Amino acid sequence: MSLFVRHISFLYLKSFFILFVSLECFFVSIDLVKYLDKLPSSANLIVLLVCYDFVYASNFILPLTLILAQIVLLVSLLRNSQWTAFLALGYSKARIFFPIFLIAFSITLFYICLNATPFAYAKERVDLIIEEGFLGTYKSGLFIKYNNTYIYFARIFPFLQSAEGVKIYEFSEDNAEVVKIIEAPKAEFFEGQWILQDAQITTLAKDLELGKTPLSFETQERYITLEGFKPKILDNIYEKESNVSILDAYEAILLLNEQGALTHKVRATLYSLIFFPLFAPLMMMCLSYWTPNSNRYVSLAGVTLGMILIALVGWGIFFSLTRFSISGFLQPELSIIFPTIFLALISFFLFFRVMRE
Repeated sequence: MSLFVRHISFLYLKSFFILFVSLECFFVSIDLVKYLDKLPSSANLIVLLVCYDFVYASNFILPLTLILAQIVLLVSLLRNSQWTAFLALGYSKARIFFPIFLIAFSITLFYICLNATPFAYAKERVDLIIEEGFLGTYKSGLFIKYNNTYIYFARIFPFLQSAEGVKIYEFSEDNAEVVKIIEAPKAEFFEGQWILQDAQITTLAKDLELGKTPLSFETQERYITLEGFKPKILDNIYEKESNVSILDAYEAILLLNEQGALTHKVRATLYSLIFFPLFAPLMMMCLSYWTPNSNRYVSLAGVTLGMILIALVGWGIFFSLTRFSISGFLQPELSIIFPTIFLALISFFLFFRVMRE
């Protein structure tokens, strides 16, 4: 790595970390003030709240910080005439920007990979600490369809992978009649399948005959059923907010497709986790085209303000399209993937023009 690349990379990373930590602390401080009356009495939970809120804030702050760090670096180089000096030494704009773009894309790809882990559930942990005062969680009164069965959960604990008050109604292959009813006070998800404890099984006879009982009853200490029906997928499908990781969203789409259910919300969430973070490095490529060669013949304040406004307006448009898509107002392919591809085409076109200068 050349001395020039190390120098530019160090300046950009320094600006990035200063802005990132500052904005994160501001965001977390505002949230703490907002939750002041709801803060838990436990100091450990307050520390966890701050940590999870810090992680959640990165969803909004990281893309903007990548762009703002580039703008701050450019202003600093232009004001000190270092930018003009680099150009005079034979460094092109493209060569100066390349290390910055490489760092931005690397950070963005790392962030996308984090969204495939429990990192994506930080907001859910924050809400649990504020509303419930602990890190456990449960959903109540859920009734869903899975293959030829209808399942009712009185309470389900996605993180603990367990449930209470389970009732399963198994239908015939043509869904014309109920063939079996299974009830269990408790159930656990283990190795890809649900294990019902003390299950009460009621089987309905296929052929009803006069004088014969139509029902047969059976009790089993352990009854295995619902293979592949993950509790976290269930939580994601019925959660009003889009707290879901990339892997869980993908599995939820496969499950919903098998059941013939709508996948609009989950697809929108999956696309937002993968494509929305790319907005930052692509916008940085666009802004490189309007970078002046010197601060003598342009208003540095005007250029800075213009770049910041373009970045904020662009981020606001992309964020709004993502929210509209998740709410069901727009198709996710048209409101998330298409704008990202369109921005990518514009970004690479403008950067190629920068390379020709």
